[in-house]
Amino acid sequence: MILKQSFLHIFLVFTSLIIHIDLCAQNDIDILINKMSIEEKVGQMTQLNLGFLSSSTNQHDGKIKQIDSNKLINAIKNYHVGSILNTAGTAYSIEKWHKILTQIQDIAMTTELQIPILYGIDAIHGVTYTKGSTLFPHNIGLAATRNPSLIREIAKVTAKETRASGIRWNFDPVLDIGRNPLWPRFCETFGEDPYLVSSMGSEIIKGYEADGLSNYTSVSSCMKHFIGYSDPKSGKDRTEAYISDITLWQKHIPSFKAAIDAGASTIMINSSMINDVPVHSSYELLTNLLRNNLGFKGMIVTDWEDIIRLHERHKIASSPREAVKIAINAGIDMSMVPNSYSFCEHLVDLVRTGEIPETRINYSVRRILELKKKLGLFNNPYPEKEAFKNFALKEYKTLALNSAEQSLVLLKNKNQILPLPKDKKYLLLGPATNCLSALNGCWSYSWQGDKENVYPEDGKTILDVFKLRFKKNQILCKANNQYSNPKNFVINFSEEEINKVDYVILFLGENAYAESPGNINDLKLDYNQIELAKKAISTGKKIILVLIQGRPRIISDFSENIDGIINASLPGSMGAQAIVNLIFGDFNPSGTLPFTYPANTGDILTYDHKNLSAMIRTAPNKRKYGGYNPEFKFGDGLSYSNFSVSELKLSKDTLIKSEKINVSFLVTNYGLIDGNKNIDMFIKDHFASLAPDVKNLKGFKKVFLKAGEKKTINFEIDKNDLFFYDENGIKLFEEGIFSIQIEDEIKSFYFIP
Repeated sequence: MILKQSFLHIFLVFTSLIIHIDLCAQNDIDILINKMSIEEKVGQMTQLNLGFLSSSTNQHDGKIKQIDSNKLINAIKNYHVGSILNTAGTAYSIEKWHKILTQIQDIAMTTELQIPILYGIDAIHGVTYTKGSTLFPHNIGLAATRNPSLIREIAKVTAKETRASGIRWNFDPVLDIGRNPLWPRFCETFGEDPYLVSSMGSEIIKGYEADGLSNYTSVSSCMKHFIGYSDPKSGKDRTEAYISDITLWQKHIPSFKAAIDAGASTIMINSSMINDVPVHSSYELLTNLLRNNLGFKGMIVTDWEDIIRLHERHKIASSPREAVKIAINAGIDMSMVPNSYSFCEHLVDLVRTGEIPETRINYSVRRILELKKKLGLFNNPYPEKEAFKNFALKEYKTLALNSAEQSLVLLKNKNQILPLPKDKKYLLLGPATNCLSALNGCWSYSWQGDKENVYPEDGKTILDVFKLRFKKNQILCKANNQYSNPKNFVINFSEEEINKVDYVILFLGENAYAESPGNINDLKLDYNQIELAKKAISTGKKIILVLIQGRPRIISDFSENIDGIINASLPGSMGAQAIVNLIFGDFNPSGTLPFTYPANTGDILTYDHKNLSAMIRTAPNKRKYGGYNPEFKFGDGLSYSNFSVSELKLSKDTLIKSEKINVSFLVTNYGLIDGNKNIDMFIKDHFASLAPDVKNLKGFKKVFLKAGEKKTINFEIDKNDLFFYDENGIKLFEEGIFSIQIEDEIKSFYFIP
């Protein structure tokens, strides 16, 4: 039986190669399209969930399901399905992935046209669904590194491990801009600034695709979620947003434009609506804006079940059939259905009745087939042996540790309490102390990332690392590995035991969650954690707070009485080691916040707010300025070194037309140890015909200085740093005064366009 299966596999590979050679010789995907029936074309536009093709339809019960061969055959042979996604359970071993993907492609190779299946997966902050893969910090932490080359290196590793798993399409990166910290996918963003999101997101794209899609070190990227998904009015996932055209152009479109320019091959659409129009239904957004204006040539895929939701949730389509008609006419290429054949049936009927022309279908099918060809699937649809050697290499863990260290942000260090001495006694408290899922967050070996039993056996919690590095009598801790266990919110030690402690270290924040299950009504930290912090403070000991969280949870009830504060975000598989390294000075922190950390739930204001937002009216006819009063500001981040910025100079005081201005300044490390310094450059437009922001990020650099060293650093600016968009996306260049700000240094110049 095994010999027969092996022979069949070799035969299918050989025949698929013959078809590939024939296609290449005729050099035209159109020849293949002309051979296809309407059903075959519609099948290519259909993406099904692997769980739907398994023995159970309960997608998120965490159990491994058996793939149903008969369901696979029905999907591929009878419905001609062109794409499959996801797992049927949690993470698979790489061997299991290869077996499943080979089974799928074997069936595809027995069809008349032998069109390979395009498999897609959410490989978020590393390869989410493959056992033994390397998980890196989430994007919100990577943005804190201000290190684009590091971001690209991480993307290349993710691409290699995804391809090694046999998968060539990754639903990443998230390019939504994190304007509302209530939003449960905030951790997947690169923060609140469009320039920062654009810079980091384009590096991810290049890391995934720069080697060429046919190369076994690359995957097809999928920028998401176009557009406006991340700023819902309520803060809840997949709920409506109200965003002006000007704000769309100023804040939300730039990151997608940068990704398109970087070569992103696919895009996923916002599940929700903007200004009462579901994005999946909008010809204006998907065709006029995305295709015609921004110039995107690649393939458009829906998010989960979002076509039928035009009927079920948005209520703009009176039936599922009408929903399909609306979405396809708007510009959708592929439907992530994902758990039925309704899309196939409705779209075939719409074409046969003439309500959607077959020529419209051909455009989408061509994009899908061209992507498959670029990925080398027609040449070899099976998992590649060459790719397998790039899985789970030792240097990936080194990279994960390095990126986790750079992502950590030291926000408070009263009287230089940090780093702590290594010969003292420590009381460890809080639900994140002994929890793997809290460190890794969503998309970590499962969708929610909260299943401790599926994490690798060598995964380490913070308590694990402490036990490895310190003597038993130095650690006082009873933390349970279940985040919500009541034992994690009490101080269960005698007064005598506590008196012997030198420092209390609190590990607070959030447990893992993904998407809608992470919805909250209040940014304030959970009540039990606030009470635990207050109890810790009442001991009279020095307190270090480490926040392990996907978004900024408000801590103003007790933060004033904390001596040291570290924002760790979601640091990934090497996060525990990185956190302990920072606390005890094994490296010098350099991370800086990519978002504004609010002090109050009702005061969510980004750093690039309008001048009007900064005004506080304290009484009738009285006012004062200074309304931006967060717990911590965008760009905040301390070091164990003492850096200063001075001698800011501009090469000229007037910028005319296409000239450039050189910006130079001196950075000095007055500290006793070497360190990296993240430097943000802001530009302020003093007056404009559309109300300007108080300032905008226009450049950043990471600079290394030895103890006592001075360096002159340079930026270069031109008119492309000085425009703003109108409501039609037209760039406006206006004469006037602008200022450069780098930390407390400010210099002004005049611009004549």
